[in-house]
Amino acid sequence: MLYKIYNLIVRSDLTIDDFYDVVSVNSNTFDASVKNEKFDFLKIRPKKNCNFDLYSSKNYTEIYKKSMGKFRIRNGKEVSYEPYKNIKLPNLAAYLFSNVFAYLLYQRGHIVLHASAIEIDQKAYFFSGRSGVGKSSLLNKLLSTGNHLTEDTCCFEKTNEGFSILPSLPYLKLGDADIIDFEHNNYSTQLDKRNRNIISFKRTSQIKRNKFTLGFFLKYGKKLRIERIDDTEALKNFLSNMFASYPHENFLNDQQDNLLKMSDIINKGIFYNLYRDETSDFDLEAVLKILN
Repeated sequence: MLYKIYNLIVRSDLTIDDFYDVVSVNSNTFDASVKNEKFDFLKIRPKKNCNFDLYSSKNYTEIYKKSMGKFRIRNGKEVSYEPYKNIKLPNLAAYLFSNVFAYLLYQRGHIVLHASAIEIDQKAYFFSGRSGVGKSSLLNKLLSTGNHLTEDTCCFEKTNEGFSILPSLPYLKLGDADIIDFEHNNYSTQLDKRNRNIISFKRTSQIKRNKFTLGFFLKYGKKLRIERIDDTEALKNFLSNMFASYPHENFLNDQQDNLLKMSDIINKGIFYNLYRDETSDFDLEAVLKILN
């Protein structure tokens, strides 16, 4: 099957449209392929109790995720995978077309952040931060104001006007306490430590080309607050949350190239640190005030 994901035509042996609202296309050519096939790791040697292992470069990546499977990405075009025998297809597809595809997009020359993102009136906004800080919950509360772009793989594409954020699969990972005000399908997650559910939904409208405008870096603090940050602080946040070559010390030239690309994005946007304490949600009204 051929699908359009991240504005790429992807040939996949996974029937993604059984679980996610993804566009099927007819084409004689494709940009990337996804195939279930056996392969041997060349760069990593996961130990018996290893939960995760990674080798990543500009043209070759290996990923091991315990109870999920083995993954290999070559030249920004080919993804091979060997799934764990008990993994369910909605979980495999969500991981493959987010965490794994992040490295394929990186190999294709993009800057990719661990971040959720939304489009409002053709302007794109992202929410980046460590796992568990509340990216998906905040995006869920904003969906009534715009269109979902991505749950956790924020890929920047350079345009004549600046940058846009590419659309991924339409889903969120949400807990039982999150209020869901739209039609959706619910799939249980098998490996999520917070026991969230995969919430798959239809896009409310076709996503047009967006322009990246603003980014929020989500953090824990002593109280609710929001502060605009300078370019230096924004760069530190990008470095802390991006998908890149690894081990870092082996790819100094790659890191220099990434710095130049990130600086270009930072020059085109406005950035904030958004704080909450351990017991409170982020200040939604403060966020909406900035977005409006």
